[in-house]
Formats: sequence, C-alpha cells, structure tokens
Amino acid sequence: MTVVVIGTGADWQAARLMHDGLPFECLVDPDANFYRALGIGRVGIGEWLRPSTLRRYLGAYARGARQGRVTGDWRRLSGVALIATDRTVMWSYIADGVGDYPTVGEVMRALHRYQ
Repeated sequence: MTVVVIGTGADWQAARLMHDGLPFECLVDPDANFYRALGIGRVGIGEWLRPSTLRRYLGAYARGARQGRVTGDWRRLSGVALIATDRTVMWSYIADGVGDYPTVGEVMRALHRYQ
C-alpha cells in the first residue's frame, strides 16, 4: 500500500517531518480542500475557554503530543484519515474539539489493518 500524509501546514513543515524520519511522503494542502472534503470543521472562540479543552490538551501533552508553530487556520479542528487509491475513506479520526488527537499507536494500528 502506498501511504501519503496530507496536512494543512506549510511546505517547510512537511519537509521537516520527512527529514526527521516520517516514513511516508508528506504533502500539504494549505487551502484545506482535503479537510473540507472530510467534513472537518472549525471551532468557535468559546471552545478555547472550556475546561474540557484544557483537559484534552493536557492529556495529549502527557501522551507526547506537542503543538508546533501554527500555520493557516488556527480554528480548524484536527483529523486523520486513511484513504485508498480509489478515494475510499478506509479509516478516519475526526476531532470533536480542540486538543482531541488520536495517538500515533491508534493511527499505526489502523494503517496495519489495511496493509
């Protein structure tokens, strides 16, 4: 299976991920067309003020997730999807709020199920 990672960051972020050992080709979609196609939304300002947001961020931090430099739309929620070459969404994880991220282990287990 060919794996390509698509993000909404900048070119330099994709290059750095691949340089640092990401074992997949990493592309960027700065206009967030891919995110819109997956139905990943945006959050309102009030979401940032909720205690649940702080809990999710602290939980993600404890699992090793670190927020890098924000590029693009800072209100866009996160998401991960595995897409087949025929454009079928095989697996996805769409955040339900700020700081809601899958673990790397979850993504890798999903990837291995479809290889």
